[in-house]
Amino acid sequence: MTRKKLIIFAIFLSLVLAMSAALTLRFRTQPAHPPLSPLLPPQQLVTQVTESTRKTCPSGFILIPGDPQYRTSDFCLMKYDAKCASKADLSTGIQPPHGDACSGEKSGQYFGTYKNNGQGCACTGNKQVVSTKSGFPLAYLPEFDTTSNNAKAYCRVNGWHLITNTEWMTVARNVEKIPENWCDKDGSHCGFLPGTPAKILANGHNDGNNETSVSGSSNNALIAGEDNQPCYGTTTDGSNNCSGKGSQKRTLTLSNHQIIWDLAGNVWSWVDASVLRKDQPQSRTLGKLDQGWIWSEFSPGGKDTVISDNGKGPSLGYDAFRPSHPEWNSTNGVGRIYHYSGETDTNSTPYTFIKGGTWQHGYDSGAFSIHLSPTADKLNINDVSFRCVVDPQ
Repeated sequence: MTRKKLIIFAIFLSLVLAMSAALTLRFRTQPAHPPLSPLLPPQQLVTQVTESTRKTCPSGFILIPGDPQYRTSDFCLMKYDAKCASKADLSTGIQPPHGDACSGEKSGQYFGTYKNNGQGCACTGNKQVVSTKSGFPLAYLPEFDTTSNNAKAYCRVNGWHLITNTEWMTVARNVEKIPENWCDKDGSHCGFLPGTPAKILANGHNDGNNETSVSGSSNNALIAGEDNQPCYGTTTDGSNNCSGKGSQKRTLTLSNHQIIWDLAGNVWSWVDASVLRKDQPQSRTLGKLDQGWIWSEFSPGGKDTVISDNGKGPSLGYDAFRPSHPEWNSTNGVGRIYHYSGETDTNSTPYTFIKGGTWQHGYDSGAFSIHLSPTADKLNINDVSFRCVVDPQ
């Protein structure tokens, strides 16, 4: 190689080395990706996600992540059971006192629900359906009938719709995966893997005992508390704290850190789905086929009665009402099914889904609990409310 070529090669090599050093310095002084935000509180993370995707929900609603299995996109769901409020103050649900025409009560028992079919009580005119922590759950109304005073109509008049079964299952299958929802039976010591022995998927206010100071009686549905009071109203020692006497956890947390109240327990919820009686699941008690209306487990391990199939028809099947794990039952806090079992049944009466359980159904209650006996026009039920859904904006 000539002297001239050596000089040119040396110059070229020095330029390559200089450029390499500059690039190395640049990548050492800049992060490989923008900093994440795990140090922010969960509430702020949810706000960031919602804003970044330009999805917002009306007041009193929470954003529910969609689920491809159920073909649901993100939607907004009432955070609380439906309540009735005066249009003059939509932030405060109505809590009728004892003896009031709008108070759900019978023979001296105070149910803590709003009696929508009481004289002058229909939630129309100067009143409106809302989702607020205050107020008694709106009850004593059908899912659907020929009037405008039913759950579907109350949702529709506000531009919403009654929750469907696929939407309910989207929520239930979401919360079952979250360790924060798996706790001791008294709602304390949460944060365990789903299905951990001796832990339950929090199943809400269901034992028929509660703080008299919260809703006026010791055996009734409850108003909600702050999100940091998940066992609010369920104790009987005045503490309102999880691990207090008789405490039960009423809140469930979703994968996006949103919190929903009373999906399990407190009051049933009308769901926009129905099944013919002849298509309902069959069950067996200690191996013998059952006949008639009965409470059953989803799988063996709780009470002796267990469903032997998942029903027939387009509205039923395993994923229409059961948790993802086939061995979970009421001992895991997921609830039970009330259904008609009859091997040769030919009755084609349609029965509407109600889900979640109530304040007095014990381990029948749960996020997957389902009751298949009411017809859509059933009016005078003291413990069935509803939730509405709307698309996010």
